[in-house]
Amino acid sequence: NFNDQFKLVIPMIVQATLNVYKAALASLLPTPAKSHYIFNLRDFSRVIQGISLSDPESCPDPAAMKRNWIHEILRVFYDRLIDDEDRKWLYEQVIKTSKEVFRENFHQLLGHLDIEKTGTVTEDNLRSLIYCDFGDPKNEQRRYLEVTNLEQLRTVSETYLEEFNQMSKKPMNLVLFRFAIEHVSRISRIIKQPRSHALLVGVGGSGRQSLTRLAAHMSEMDTFQVEISKSYTMNEWREDLKRALRKATETDSHLVFLFCDTQIKDESFLEDINNLLNSGEVPNLFPADEKAEICDKMRALDRIKAQAKRTGSGQRDKAKQTDGSPLSLFNMFIQRCRDQLHIVLAMSPIGDAFRSRLRKFPSLVNCCTIDWFQSWPEDALEAVAQKFLEETDMTDEERRSCIDICKYFHVSTQQISKRFLAELDRHNYVTPTSYLELINTFKTLLEKRRSALLSAKTRYEVGLEKLENAASQVGKMQKTLEQLQPQLVEMDKKVDETLVIVEKEKTEAVRQEQIVRVDEEKANEQKASADQIKAECDLELEAAMPAFKRATEALNTISKLNTFS
Repeated sequence: NFNDQFKLVIPMIVQATLNVYKAALASLLPTPAKSHYIFNLRDFSRVIQGISLSDPESCPDPAAMKRNWIHEILRVFYDRLIDDEDRKWLYEQVIKTSKEVFRENFHQLLGHLDIEKTGTVTEDNLRSLIYCDFGDPKNEQRRYLEVTNLEQLRTVSETYLEEFNQMSKKPMNLVLFRFAIEHVSRISRIIKQPRSHALLVGVGGSGRQSLTRLAAHMSEMDTFQVEISKSYTMNEWREDLKRALRKATETDSHLVFLFCDTQIKDESFLEDINNLLNSGEVPNLFPADEKAEICDKMRALDRIKAQAKRTGSGQRDKAKQTDGSPLSLFNMFIQRCRDQLHIVLAMSPIGDAFRSRLRKFPSLVNCCTIDWFQSWPEDALEAVAQKFLEETDMTDEERRSCIDICKYFHVSTQQISKRFLAELDRHNYVTPTSYLELINTFKTLLEKRRSALLSAKTRYEVGLEKLENAASQVGKMQKTLEQLQPQLVEMDKKVDETLVIVEKEKTEAVRQEQIVRVDEEKANEQKASADQIKAECDLELEAAMPAFKRATEALNTISKLNTFS
């Protein structure tokens, strides 16, 4: 439905894509560190597929289509490059191709990206060249449009993230800074294309899995991911694959199968993924009974579609209907898998495993659009630190200083790690996870120090309060003492008088004591004399007692008669 002025642009696009493709084959050669620098005609077709997502409303003039071509070239070729030298080469190649094939000045064609109005569109400016189908809330038909308002795109993305967190059992605490939004739009672009898959390469914590889930939610697709456990074996893996393939074909909804390298317990997992990428099926995955069940479901879907697609004469569209044989029905299942299943692989470039896997399983590169997650730029570091420190109690100036310090620590550690590699040939990886741990460690230590200071402050305040109470009580007691002072003086006088009386009485008591002592001596003498007389009397009594006893006995013998006579 494009008008005639686009007819001249079509051969230009084909020729320009061919020029870049051939130049990449000649200049961007694979090396041990760049084993994914492998280009084939699928990359050529991905550029054309990306341009085919546009329509007359999203590309109103040939210049808009040329900008779309630049964007697709960057997504297919530029996003996989890993060093500044290669990215600069491709940047210059696109400028050269735009001039030679399109006969356009690259900097004028993308002049709206030149924010500083220097007349030159830099590589950093190209980060703002974003196409997606979710950037404009008014875009109800989900057209593939160029983003003209990055702030609006951020707001829309945050709205989708909030919606995802409300619906999901595992909400994501993401900071949607510009770097993250760029990768969300890239992943969304990949899964929007027919039979497309993605290979996301980046170190841990770079956001590959979270951004994939968000992009799938934006595209109204379900996400499927296996759950690895210690007892997870090949049997569980095959069952998960069956479940994913069935889920992708049961309805017309597309499914994103997210698989990361930490889930590879057996290299045969990747062999099955390689087969899925290449042909849409895993050989001998389904036994005969499960195949029959699948064929029954496909037969029901085939009938529904055939009834829905009647021609003007009332006949069914035979081209859209199978012949009903098990082979054709299972082929229909495979085609639906290829059409509706999008595999997103999240891998880390650290170590030799990544390079070895790309060599063993070439479909990981050939059948996937590669998005290499570079280290976080400065604006991303600042946005993340701002997000994580926004709830910390501090002044704006202190928060600004903390953000600058965190950025400095991370960037300087990256620079030292590069020097460490150059001088000692040893790797030290500084990942986004390290940066997040730095911020969380700072927050934890800050909280501990503040708690300790608050505890000490509380202890000092309690001590001061007790001292104030003691001082207040001492003051009251001082006033009481001052009030009691006259009484104390009077009591002192009475005590003195009493002491005089006591002293006189003491003197009289001493005199009386002497008299009593003399009387005591006389009494002792009389007592001694009486004791002597008593002893003599006791002796005389003892001597008289026998005679007394005899007289008593004789008296007892006298009777009454004798007495009368």
